[in-house]
Amino acid sequence: MKFILVISAILMSSIALAAKPYGMAGCGWGSQMMGKEGNQVLAATTNGTSGTQTFGISSGTSNCVTASEQTAMIKNYIEANYASLVTDMAKGQGDTLNTLSKFYGCDTDAFATEMKSNYEMITPAKENATHVMVNVNKVIEDSASLNSTCTHAL
Repeated sequence: MKFILVISAILMSSIALAAKPYGMAGCGWGSQMMGKEGNQVLAATTNGTSGTQTFGISSGTSNCVTASEQTAMIKNYIEANYASLVTDMAKGQGDTLNTLSKFYGCDTDAFATEMKSNYEMITPAKENATHVMVNVNKVIEDSASLNSTCTHAL
């Protein structure tokens, strides 16, 4: 019985960590330097010695946001900037598109290229920020270059 509980706890923590923009070392300045797939020992050491993890958790900075908070921020950004964003996606460049790429932690040029290439699939016929966000997430997931480099992908 204890074995099943231990396995369940490990699986649940793995699932919870997969949705976060940081690795096993947690959020903080170390996670921003090393990334989700980087050296987690060095990230943890940096977090612990610089004190940024505690500050990040209390202030919601340094990658210390939950996946649901990240999702809400992206959705709100898309809603507030919908017209400019879809125009920038169609062009493959622009400030609103660059800002969205930063929300996802992606390289701006690669992100812009993928958004332009998949513009028709991303933007629904009716203005709908939720569908745009879901479709952007799908493009990131399906793109080998974005999937491996976007540090905050949902």
